[in-house]
Amino acid sequence: MSETRRYERIEIELPCRLYVPGPEGLKFEAFCTSKNLGLGGIFVASSFLLKKGLELFVELALPEAPLAIRSRIAHSVALDEPELETGMGVEFLDVDAHGRETLLRYFTPLRYEKFYGAFTDEFPHLKKSVPLRDVSLVLNLWEEWKIRNEGGPLLTASGAPPATLRSDRSAAPARVRGRR
Repeated sequence: MSETRRYERIEIELPCRLYVPGPEGLKFEAFCTSKNLGLGGIFVASSFLLKKGLELFVELALPEAPLAIRSRIAHSVALDEPELETGMGVEFLDVDAHGRETLLRYFTPLRYEKFYGAFTDEFPHLKKSVPLRDVSLVLNLWEEWKIRNEGGPLLTASGAPPATLRSDRSAAPARVRGRR
């Protein structure tokens, strides 16, 4: 897997539901946990693997409300790969305007949090009227604009984040960010 990514990722554990709708209900449904999230996809830890290319929906259990996104299995990591977490990289295919805004507001790398801390230290009166989620939205849009207009990093074939190393299990998971 290339280390050049289309989207940055954050280590985060989120409950997820994977499902495939059918004409008379669900064809498939499973629950798992994310290990990392990018604006282009998610890596989920699971004891089962689905076929590469399978289209499905991934529903992220975000604090405000679940967010379902049409997706595709981009790659999987089998049990026989001992150094990597077993699971699947899921690439987001269709993110509507509401979903895109939700992801852009929710996706908050640590460096954005540090920036926000410095910003509110300098301008404490703005903390209530300019929440971290709004700053994340603006900074994510700025990063995307720079890539499109200033020849940013090379793009990868898939937005799905790769697996995490098994040794990363001891690291504390990122907290789920709610409204601030």
